[in-house]
Amino acid sequence: MAAGEVIIRKAETDDVSALTVLILQVWLDTYVKHGIKKSIADYVLSELTATRTAAYLAQEHTHILLAEMDGHLVGYCQTLNGKRNDQVQAEHQAELDHLYVHPGFFSRGIGRRLLAEAEEHLRGLGVQQLWLTAWVGNDKALRFYPSTGYTDIGATVFRMENEEVANRIFCKTL
Repeated sequence: MAAGEVIIRKAETDDVSALTVLILQVWLDTYVKHGIKKSIADYVLSELTATRTAAYLAQEHTHILLAEMDGHLVGYCQTLNGKRNDQVQAEHQAELDHLYVHPGFFSRGIGRRLLAEAEEHLRGLGVQQLWLTAWVGNDKALRFYPSTGYTDIGATVFRMENEEVANRIFCKTL
């Protein structure tokens, strides 16, 4: 393997700690734009844990791909086969639960590679449509998904304690 080459592989149990830290870093970098408040702190400390990451890895319907460069984790993609959304028409659908790339590695095609490999995996399982939600304040995501063939099909909200956070739903036919 050449230095600087990105390797995509399936996540394993030994990846839990590095993956959890990547999730924390990207989540905080993406969603914490105005400092920390109680609802954010409570969510991060209860939901973005190594225990939760390990639980996702153990779920049969969850598929997690990692992107590594020179032995360092730089991105990941998590899909949930069979997760349904009422605004998606297909019988066999899946959710793109997360597609995170370390901020220092944006614009290198890592997200596109992870997404393409996840779509290929799901296509092989007979998934007809893949959907996701993106926060309305995440301009990068709102530009990225349409550029990879996803269509904005509607609105939804993400609930964090007593707050409702506006999101858009994107969908792609595989």
